[in-house]
Parts: sequence; C-alpha cells; structure tokens
Amino acid sequence: MQPNSDTQIRARLLAALNHDLRAPLARIATNAASGWADLGAVEHEARRQLEWLSDLQECARFELQAPELALAPAYLHALMRHVSHDGSELPALALLDARRLSQVLARIRDHAGGQLALRARHLPGEVELAFQAGQPDGPWIEVMATLADDRILPGVIVAAHLVRAMGGVLRQSGDGLRFAIRAPLAEEEDAMPPTPHFDWPEPFGAGHAILLLEPHQPMQDYLSEILESAEFDVQYEPGDRDPSLILCADESVWDIWPREEAPPVLLHTLLPPARPDDFVEVMYKPAPAAMLLSALRRRLEIRI
Repeated sequence: MQPNSDTQIRARLLAALNHDLRAPLARIATNAASGWADLGAVEHEARRQLEWLSDLQECARFELQAPELALAPAYLHALMRHVSHDGSELPALALLDARRLSQVLARIRDHAGGQLALRARHLPGEVELAFQAGQPDGPWIEVMATLADDRILPGVIVAAHLVRAMGGVLRQSGDGLRFAIRAPLAEEEDAMPPTPHFDWPEPFGAGHAILLLEPHQPMQDYLSEILESAEFDVQYEPGDRDPSLILCADESVWDIWPREEAPPVLLHTLLPPARPDDFVEVMYKPAPAAMLLSALRRRLEIRI
C-alpha cells in the first residue's frame, strides 16, 4: 500500500473516531453530568459505542484473517422473526452460523434504517436466502470490505466480510444493501437449542400444570428448564389431572384433545401451522425464555 494511501486511511479513521465515537461519548458525559439523564437512553447510547468499537476491532482483524464460521443446524423461523418474509417458503432448519448471520442482519438494518426483507428459494438439498434493506439509488456495487473505502463504516465492513465468508457478496446502492447466500437444509434431530439465559422469574406458575408435548428431547429439556424456573408443574403426557395449558410442537395436539374441551393451547413450532386459525398464539422454536414466559402469562391470564 502506498504511503499516501496510508495517510488517507489514517485521516478517514480519525474523522470516523471523532464523528462516530468521540461526539456520542461527549453527549453521554454531558447528559450524565446534568443530573437529569435518562439512564435507559444513556445505556443505549453507551452500548452503541461499544458495538461500534467492537466492529472496528473486527474490521482490523478481518483485514488480516478471514472470519471463521461455526456451522450448526439453525432454526430459521425464530432467526428471521424480525425479518419480513413469506413464512410458507422458509424451511425449518438450515446449516449455517446463526450468530454471525444475526450480526450481519443487525448491521444492515442499522445502516439502512428500514425494513429488512427476505426472499427464500428452495433448491435441491439447500435453501437460498436473499436479503435486502433500505432504498436503492442507482446501480448495485460490491462493498469492498476494507478500511481503505472512502467511508469507514465498521458495521457495514464487518457485514461484508461475514457475507463473503458465507459464500455471498454484499452490494450497496444508495442506502440500500442486499446479499444472497445458500445453506444446506438440516434436520431437527441434529439441532441443539441454546442454553436458556434469563433472570429467575417470579414463581407465577405455582399451582398450574403444563402439558408439554415436545418429541425432540433437547428441546423438551430446554422448555422444561424454563417452565420449572417459574414453578410450573410440567407433565409430558395426559394424566388424571387436567392441565392449565398445553404447550405443543405441532398440530397433532387435536388428535389427543378435542378442541371444544381443550385448555388454552400455545403452539411452539418449527413451521407455520397449516390451520393458523386453530391457534390463538404461535411461537417459533426456540422461543427465548422471556418471550415464552410472557406468552404463558397472557394465555393463562396471570397478573403479577
């Protein structure tokens, strides 16, 4: 790299540090010193700066070594719950790095400031996932993923590096960003739910029995830990005691329990139900602990 190029990169980096880091930190300090700071807003702003610094650090690392991906069966509908898409076209699981893909989608959404859309296309043994956010303006140009770019945007540069590692290319047009990747299909029997992380809830489930109809043992263990943390009595098959609620993995619940006699039902599923009107509420595997517990409160009409 030529010396003048090094000088230009240093100048752009210093400008980015001043605009995207120093100025926001000065606002945080001013708000905190005023005595009237909104602690939630201050925390949010501080976390954004930590994220910016983390992205910049990854940019520098990826300049020297391409990112490595940890491939594993990923539950696509839960992963895409904040992305606009036709759920009927999205398969249940695919082999990819869910954490890194989530990072890419978050950075693209932050940059474009708009709705992130997905188009899924089935291929033999795999799925193509095409994403787009923002408003294009002119031709689509590849994001080169280097600190030598005219603008230093760490989030976008990190996203470009990760998309390239996934076998795709991140392209930009105006404020619009788009890319497509392909991933092999996966089976749930090979998937492992995450270890549930949550603050220990109030024991609002005491006195309530939950009939848990989940055939995949790792997912059953995941759900049981969350339910028992709130002191629900968990049943795994119908018994003498009628449950307060049925938490089921698919629509076969109606084969063992007539609709007109059933207690409240919460569907925790891989795919959208064939008959969505049969369920008041649908959640996609693996629902985060806080989201699941909140849904149980709603369905059982528990106020705490």
